[in-house]
Amino acid sequence: ADENIVDWLTISTDDVWQGYGGIAIHPATGDCIAAWHEDFETDPKIPITYDDFALLGIPGFWSAQLVIYNDGINKYCWPYLFVGSSPLGDDYVRIYLLTNNAANDPFGNPCEDVRFMYTDVENSLFADLSVILDIENWNETTIFTEWREKSCRPFQAFGIDFNTPGKVAFIGNALWLEGDLGDMPVDEGVFVWESYDYGETWDYANLHSDGPSDFLYLADNIPGFIDNQGNILDVLEVGVYGWHYTALYDSDGNLHQPYMQQYGFTDATGSYYWPHFLPEAQVTWDGAEFTFDEVPEMPGIDPLSGHSVPWEIVTDPFSGELDTLLYVTVGFSMYPGEANIFHENTQKQSINIDNNWLLQMWADGTYVQLAQDGIPEFLPYLEHPIIFISVSSDNGNTWSEPIELTDIYYPDFDFSGQITVYPYVCDQIIDLGDDWGQVYIYYFDDNTFGSTVIQGQPPDDGGQITYCSIKVKFPEPPAVEPDNPNPPDLSLTNYPNPFTSYTHISFSVPKGLNNPSIKIYNIKGQLVKTIVPVTNDQCPMTNVVWDGKDSNNNDVVSGIYLYKLETDNGSITKKMLLIR
Repeated sequence: ADENIVDWLTISTDDVWQGYGGIAIHPATGDCIAAWHEDFETDPKIPITYDDFALLGIPGFWSAQLVIYNDGINKYCWPYLFVGSSPLGDDYVRIYLLTNNAANDPFGNPCEDVRFMYTDVENSLFADLSVILDIENWNETTIFTEWREKSCRPFQAFGIDFNTPGKVAFIGNALWLEGDLGDMPVDEGVFVWESYDYGETWDYANLHSDGPSDFLYLADNIPGFIDNQGNILDVLEVGVYGWHYTALYDSDGNLHQPYMQQYGFTDATGSYYWPHFLPEAQVTWDGAEFTFDEVPEMPGIDPLSGHSVPWEIVTDPFSGELDTLLYVTVGFSMYPGEANIFHENTQKQSINIDNNWLLQMWADGTYVQLAQDGIPEFLPYLEHPIIFISVSSDNGNTWSEPIELTDIYYPDFDFSGQITVYPYVCDQIIDLGDDWGQVYIYYFDDNTFGSTVIQGQPPDDGGQITYCSIKVKFPEPPAVEPDNPNPPDLSLTNYPNPFTSYTHISFSVPKGLNNPSIKIYNIKGQLVKTIVPVTNDQCPMTNVVWDGKDSNNNDVVSGIYLYKLETDNGSITKKMLLIR
């Protein structure tokens, strides 16, 4: 209650390799439930236990362990624990234990399918948590198993919607490691898989993808980057870098996941991205569509996608002509060694549903990159990534400027002797009143940047887990523009979608919106065809057909296409998928 650490206690004294602890709290008692993996390489297993804190109001009364074994073929490890509502009612909670499979798939890559276990426990001060120590009380299902047969890794996070009892979901990034896999339950790229019965069943009808490409959208190559053959690229692929995410539902039922964004290209030799441009970002699933936003927005606006980018066109003060100014933005902690290593375990988030607050935290290596570039004023940062946060008061629609937490020149605390990496944050923001919130974080102070403890590189100088709490003043939510008394009220849809030969595009044009047209663009933003429908005041809803041909009557290739309804007073754009 006084926000101070009570004690350091050893849970297990087993003389085996142990690591990667998962933790959850039983709400009514405050009892801690913990799980970890043992003998990761030889005989991986998951012990789970709980601390009977409610017995005397002090920690340390750890129970016997339930050890959940693997079958000798699979290697389920990396345990995560979650607590959510239960189908048995308000007097119970459901405890989820999720583990990922590290065994190799037929192609030699980690399987990454998930062993999904759950049990229901009474939620009262006198609850008997010993029920979790009986394997018969746990239900088990394994998901993503079909994906590994074709070497598709999901890289997912799990979220619980506390506004909608029974609704849980995985959200992540599906990587096709063997190229075009074909006949897959999910497209390559970002996906969400929802369950509406507390995770008991996972129906492919509730699996949604932003695919089929492995990038999120295309940006205009204003900086003039070149590919491996020295050609200036027309567009840049904007994709996802990193994994080991967190996922949280906000008060509006939107599912958020943080990630790092990358800018690059893919050719016959593989994929490449520019390490100077890895900004923090988030994907949001609103139940119907994905949106992708930089956190916070960057100074430039890409004319092709409309997204903010880390560069913009500015006027040269000497020549008076427009020039390209690049903004260096790196999001990862960077580890030295034989090659620069960008580690993925850096993006975390926290929430307060009652206030529409969100917090995003990451380890930022911008100054590390500038130091490696040899810029003198940044050389002290060569081994000092900085932990940053950005906060939102409107469920992640707008974000504050980044706030430095561990700068080596921070005036109130000397971080010059610390190497702050691997930050984690408690997923709940505490409301202190007057727009102040408090979060609990911890990070790893790596004694040697890139030590054996973290990256498997010598020397093995260890490090310390550092725990702290921070208080944040949340900004006033941005003012909401008053509703337009005469909103355009445009609607646009197409069916079927996906389609193979033709699709019907339906839209409505209320009175006062004149000269409608349907413009179809490819994913590069190039105009493919314009269709001018015939409308009249007696029939505001109209329908046109696109046969998958361009303005020269040539068949277009398979892929994602944008179709845009334009009028004199408004427009609306949607996506469709052509499969030949």
